[in-house]
Amino acid sequence: MSTVDDKVQDNKLQIIGKLTASLIHEIRNPLSAIKLNLDYLSMIEQELPKEVNESVDVCKDALLRIQYLIDNMFTFTKRNVKGDQKCSLNEITKNAVGMMKANADRRYVNIQLDLDEKLPFGYFDKSKLLQVFLNLITNAIESCNDRGEIKIRTYFEIPDYIIWEIEDNGVGIGEEDKEKIFQDFYTSKEKGTGLGLSVCKMLLKDYQADLNFESELGKGTRFFIKFNSNLMDVNDEIQNINN
Repeated sequence: MSTVDDKVQDNKLQIIGKLTASLIHEIRNPLSAIKLNLDYLSMIEQELPKEVNESVDVCKDALLRIQYLIDNMFTFTKRNVKGDQKCSLNEITKNAVGMMKANADRRYVNIQLDLDEKLPFGYFDKSKLLQVFLNLITNAIESCNDRGEIKIRTYFEIPDYIIWEIEDNGVGIGEEDKEKIFQDFYTSKEKGTGLGLSVCKMLLKDYQADLNFESELGKGTRFFIKFNSNLMDVNDEIQNINN
């Protein structure tokens, strides 16, 4: 990356960092009020109808999700060339899907997993990859109509890449949006920030991974990440291939 590109990237990170700090400060106070009220409702759950308690539980799950995002938001502004954790793409994927299950269920969206169990472990910052997967899964769920279908796969693309992909049968992306969706602050959502995909692409670039997509309006979208195999544990890869 050239010096000019580095400076542009650093300026973007500084802007995102300032926005993040400001947003977190403003969000924490109302979240505390919501948590106190949910805790109060939990204390009197025996007096409440079953449907109300189920709604309270859903709200608690959503609150934990928001708190998790807040705690990890600052990782978006930190550059880390290579993580020091040996981890499994499949396990991170399963964790992300588990966290998004309640949201998918509310929209009657079915998530199917087809994960290659012979994938080698890789060296990544686990929390950053989790954020990337969560963002892509969230986008897929939101693009689906009720009773939509989402398929998440991992597999080898011999000889140099491992692929993580997510495909939905949602609304798709229009031609006018395809060249813009990775731009900072661009969004077609009424309440979106326009930072999700651009940040995902930035984080993945630190791991020599590339994020791309294919989409057809009215039929759905497929996002896919190409991980370079040199970030994977060679011994694990040889052992798995031999098996």
